[in-house]
Amino acid sequence: MENIFGYARVLARIRIEQLLNKPFLRKPYLKFGQCYVLWSYLFQTAGILGAIHSTNLDAFGHAFLGAQGPSGAVKKFFTELADLLLKDSISDSTIFSDYIRVEIFKRLGYTGDAHSFLLKQGRMKLRPDTAEEQAYQFSEAGAALGAIYPYIIRNMFELTHKTVPKENWERARAVGLNIPPEQELTSYEETEKGENELFMAYCCECCPELYSILNK
Repeated sequence: MENIFGYARVLARIRIEQLLNKPFLRKPYLKFGQCYVLWSYLFQTAGILGAIHSTNLDAFGHAFLGAQGPSGAVKKFFTELADLLLKDSISDSTIFSDYIRVEIFKRLGYTGDAHSFLLKQGRMKLRPDTAEEQAYQFSEAGAALGAIYPYIIRNMFELTHKTVPKENWERARAVGLNIPPEQELTSYEETEKGENELFMAYCCECCPELYSILNK
């Protein structure tokens, strides 16, 4: 499939700009801990949007990922990718950040303790373009999983957003994860509504021909 610009990259760039550290006379960067949370959020958002628009995947793939191809190509690609995720990375107890951690560890060849890794690497600096490319890849994976297996995205959401013990939340902040001082609980329906409104606003502005298909 040919790739053009899409909402996934737009959203990633907006979020990265919001998080960017800009030291005086040095190049801007993101901390790994910031990216870890960012990538989890984008995987979640992509999954939710994929589930909403699973009946219009050609239009959704084009608008969200910038993907084009013959009719049915997006569904074929999503199916293959989603099946691979279920085989290699996702179980009934996986939350969004678990998936990100598993994938990052695979790419780095790391086999040690997750807490130790985050404690040591949470403040590691990443270039914005590196963070964006990873963000796109995780958005692609989330969209595929949501489109083909929406119930799995829903389960991951519910597991991710259940109440976390206060000491665990504070420990995550201490190692550099970009999370608020206290956990903010929200429902799937509220999140679904908010994320889709933003996506559809983008479609209306940037690809109105796709908006008319997706807004049904």
